[in-house]
Amino acid sequence: MPHSRSDSFKLLIIDDDHEILTFLKDSFEAEGYIVYIASNLKEARKCLARQEVHVVLSDQNLPDGKGIDFLVELSGTGVDVISILMTGYADLDTALEAINRGKVYKFVKKPLDLIFLKQTIRRAAEYHALLIEKRHLAMEVLRHNQLLRHQSEVQQQSLESAQTKIRKHTQKMRWQKKQIETLYTEIQSAYLRTVTSLCAAIEAKDRYTRGHSDRVYHYCKLIGRRLGLKKTSFEALKLASILHDIGKIGIPDKILGKESPLTDSEMHVIQEHPKLAETILAPLPFLDKTRQIVLHHHERHDGKGYPDGLKGDDISIEARILAVADAYDAMRSRRPYRKALTKRAALAQLKAGAGKQFCPLSVSALSLSLEQEGEGHQEENHPLTDFLFLSPSSPPSKKERKSSNPK
Repeated sequence: MPHSRSDSFKLLIIDDDHEILTFLKDSFEAEGYIVYIASNLKEARKCLARQEVHVVLSDQNLPDGKGIDFLVELSGTGVDVISILMTGYADLDTALEAINRGKVYKFVKKPLDLIFLKQTIRRAAEYHALLIEKRHLAMEVLRHNQLLRHQSEVQQQSLESAQTKIRKHTQKMRWQKKQIETLYTEIQSAYLRTVTSLCAAIEAKDRYTRGHSDRVYHYCKLIGRRLGLKKTSFEALKLASILHDIGKIGIPDKILGKESPLTDSEMHVIQEHPKLAETILAPLPFLDKTRQIVLHHHERHDGKGYPDGLKGDDISIEARILAVADAYDAMRSRRPYRKALTKRAALAQLKAGAGKQFCPLSVSALSLSLEQEGEGHQEENHPLTDFLFLSPSSPPSKKERKSSNPK
């Protein structure tokens, strides 16, 4: 064992033979150990009460007791001491039993082999150092685990607190979002009611166009069913049928009611009504599709229409359908400057304009439907009631509002 390892290492030797005790003390002090001696168990106990000892080398037969009993007693105190027993051949069985019970690290036989004894003490010292290091590591691991556990508990508490805050914030955001959507819906619905009322007012002041919106939608349905339109297209067409003439609110009555042919300048004013309608409907984003239909329902298949000069399939199918339905009802209605056309005459004009002014598919669909089913138009309830809440979500009931209000 290196000197640095044995330096300050403390050894207690117990033996009632003074010569052996002195010899062993001198031998191990020469090795660098701090050596304490005791000639009996009483002295050994006093020494252990005063001094920290790392290894105890005890004889078996002592004046006041057995060495093995003392070492077993010492092991029960919890003191970190490595025990070595010196014994003669007669006590080998006792020594082996003690070793098997884990109370004694090693035993050495008398007469003593000093070289072997020094090796045994050296290994005992190393073993003691390993035990201490192991205990320190165990304590460090325990301390580290406690620290990790504490940090984990703190983090868990922090996480739970954050989750609670997020949950409350999310609930509040959802409630606020719902309130905003509700308010937004109510505002848009009020605006839509106002706009629709204006449309009704426009029709009401002109006996020649009264009921025009309902009839136009009826013809749109006949065409749409033949062409297999989706439900969303029918919904957009229903509102477009109501709103397509809203722009005429900005057209002077003297032009709208003029019985003689319009001048070029007057025709230019009339042609502004789709753009004016788009401007009026712009505050209602959920009516984007309807607004585009209204804007383009006077476009022509050959590109000579207004306001954008769109051509063919560049015009939405819904706008093409509305153009045919609108034109057909206009021809079938009495005007200040002419009588209403018969169904046959109106269809003849549509067919003559197919591929030029009108979409051929829409003309064919309407013609086939009217020939097979007849006009069959009946006054319907005002379509507005089905579309008051076309915004992203319908407004909740009072009960829903109350239940969704965060605490």
